[in-house]
Amino acid sequence: MKLEDHPTVRRMRAVGLADGTVARRPFSAEELRKLALECGADDMGFVEIDRAELEPQRDEILRHYPWTRSLVSIVVKMAQAPIRGTPRSVANLEFHRAGHDTNAICADLVVRLQDRGIRAVNPAMGFPMEMNHHPGHATWIVAHKPVAVAAGLGRMGIHRNVIHPKFGNFILLGTVLLDQDIDVPDAPIDYNPCLECKLCVAACPVGAIKLEGEFDFQACFTHNYREFMGGFTDWVEQIADSRDALDYRRRVNEPETASMWQSLTYGANYKSAYCIAVCPAGEDVIGSYLRDKGAHRREVLKPLQDRPEPIYVVAGTDAEEIARRKWKHKTIKPVGNGMTPRTISGLLTFMPIVFQRAQARDLDAVFHFTFTGAESRQATITVRDGKIAVREGLVDKPDLRVMADAKTWLGFLAKEKSLVWALARRKIRVSGNPRLLLAFGKCFPSPEIRHKAVEIVPEASLLRPAILPYERNDEATGKVRWFGELELRDVEQVTHEVRTFRFVDPRGGEIPFRHVAGQYLTLEITRQGIPIRRSYTIASSPTWRDRIEITVKREEHGAVSRWLHDEMRPGDRIKVEAPSGSFVFSGTEWPTVVLIGGGVGITPMMSSVRYLTETDWPGTIYLLLSFRSSRDYIFRDEIEALRKRNPRLKVSVTMPEPGQAGWDGHTGRIDARFVRAAVPDVVLHRAHICGPTPMMDAVKAVLLDLGVPAGQIRMEAFGTDRRDPTKKGGRSGKIVGKVTFLDSRKSAPAREGATVLDAAGDVKVRIDSACRSGTCGTCMVKLRTGKVHMAVQDALSDGDREDGYILACQAEPEGDVELEA
Repeated sequence: MKLEDHPTVRRMRAVGLADGTVARRPFSAEELRKLALECGADDMGFVEIDRAELEPQRDEILRHYPWTRSLVSIVVKMAQAPIRGTPRSVANLEFHRAGHDTNAICADLVVRLQDRGIRAVNPAMGFPMEMNHHPGHATWIVAHKPVAVAAGLGRMGIHRNVIHPKFGNFILLGTVLLDQDIDVPDAPIDYNPCLECKLCVAACPVGAIKLEGEFDFQACFTHNYREFMGGFTDWVEQIADSRDALDYRRRVNEPETASMWQSLTYGANYKSAYCIAVCPAGEDVIGSYLRDKGAHRREVLKPLQDRPEPIYVVAGTDAEEIARRKWKHKTIKPVGNGMTPRTISGLLTFMPIVFQRAQARDLDAVFHFTFTGAESRQATITVRDGKIAVREGLVDKPDLRVMADAKTWLGFLAKEKSLVWALARRKIRVSGNPRLLLAFGKCFPSPEIRHKAVEIVPEASLLRPAILPYERNDEATGKVRWFGELELRDVEQVTHEVRTFRFVDPRGGEIPFRHVAGQYLTLEITRQGIPIRRSYTIASSPTWRDRIEITVKREEHGAVSRWLHDEMRPGDRIKVEAPSGSFVFSGTEWPTVVLIGGGVGITPMMSSVRYLTETDWPGTIYLLLSFRSSRDYIFRDEIEALRKRNPRLKVSVTMPEPGQAGWDGHTGRIDARFVRAAVPDVVLHRAHICGPTPMMDAVKAVLLDLGVPAGQIRMEAFGTDRRDPTKKGGRSGKIVGKVTFLDSRKSAPAREGATVLDAAGDVKVRIDSACRSGTCGTCMVKLRTGKVHMAVQDALSDGDREDGYILACQAEPEGDVELEA
């Protein structure tokens, strides 16, 4: 049988479908509307593919479906009460219900059109999408909101949601593409239902919606879509980075894990969507708002604002700044969001979307970017008045030129490649003030690289085989640390007032804990029945498994340092807690480092230098030291030996009072001239400072003046508590109030000049402490009521202070206070 004689072919020819004569006639809008209503749509609109409003996405639609002639926009309304309540499980149930209905209605319409000989498809209301385009390119086939606006179904509100004239923003949208013209397309409505009440601005947890009408896409994406693709990627990386179950629980708490399981099992959940919940626009919605605006705020807005919840932000963004300032009762958690472009095209597209206006407020510059290699592209980026403009080609006079291999630049943005490495190999070249590049980078914050362990287990020395660490978890604090006794093996006189104390495991074998270069241990002695705890940085390398070393200066007023120097002998044992501290550098944090030590503040630097040299770390180490005179030069011979052994170790030493002989090097303090001479391009390096507080403050000011970003500077105070806890001298007898320890149900007089830690000792309330100088954070307790004065509070983060935490060793009550201790 010939094809033309087949019964199916003859039937199709008879009705005109086989030769396209029916399909080419415009489809009746009235009939299409009736079909959509029968499928369950609450409203619909029609728009032709050539409409100007669709120009931004027309090419993408036609790339997938080149036969598209018209688009049908479908509206499905949602119930208001579930969305407005504080339980987000109920709100998400309604989102899921309406989303399922939207896809089902569109799919039903596609089948009915097919039955009429019209080719049609319905891209998903939400998911699935084309994830092979993620990240860096749109994953959706069609953006439903612009189609709905063009089809006359509403206008975009300040919160970037379509507001339907009748249903308000309590709608979900679907789109059907068809290969036929529609006889009467719809036109956009001639007004915006948005009331500009700004309730969405007040409700947004991350400040994504701005009063001026701007929108911070990255902030919304990071928080509200935490359990969608970007947040899921970050969660998986957290799992991969975790050393063990305990480490994972430090990174991700149990409610977060359970919530992610719930999204994986029952569909991805939105974290807030408060902008939709509070919006009063739309004929079916506005009534209660008009009757009593105050009641609307009290009953809808305020419960959402008052809801305790985690707020997810990228560190350093406008969203983090807003959230920390605005929400004292919510938990602010910096995370990643998976928004890492993989192409230069994607990078340039997303730059305006992720641009941080507040971070750019002081920047006024033109940047020329020339990319070579896998993607050849030139672009001009102008940042001015807190706004960004991205243009093709090189235009205007640049303040900074960047020439980069495309693959290397993308790797640098993803924190997979080091900028210093790229500059050294000329994969990236910069012409102009490098400070502008740093300022430019702040406009696009991205998550820091996470490492596999909070406490990094160092590689074993070739001479010392590694062993499994002996650690246990302290359930009271959640810290992994070791408690026990170590035995003093020997003492070495390093300078006239500094000694190195070498401790070993009294049972023999290796040290029963592991540490990271820069961490400290805490010693405890008892004098006159009073336990005294002090912290000392571990000076030995983490690879030295047979011993642990601390190098201590004898302080005239230091209770423990005097005891170590004057009374402790080889063979004696001492109580130890270890390790502690986050002032660490083990080579994974930054590709190069500047280590600046003053006096005995050299000890954490020596631990790092020893470790980095022994493990053959490829980065450059700039070691800047200051000693009062040549006789105070700690580790002088060993530093010279390390410099000869490690060609990447650059040592610069200065002395304010070098003395009559023995020193012909630099004299004076660590100032800008000294730093510039010692460290080329200091703004590109991580800087660690340790020493007396005045020295650290002065050096930090120098680094900031030289353009080093504050985020690249780490400090740790090095000193001693000037008061001997066995002596009451120095405390006034004047009573200024009462210290109440709520957990212990005890109270003590608050004496002028005495700290909370002093008061705790008076009534035998145990508060763990170590440094007594306000830098280690061991004595952190929560202040419930009252006020205290703290001379030093370096160990407290902004979040700690906002949550009411104080340092017991520094806090002097200004009246009656109550504490959780």
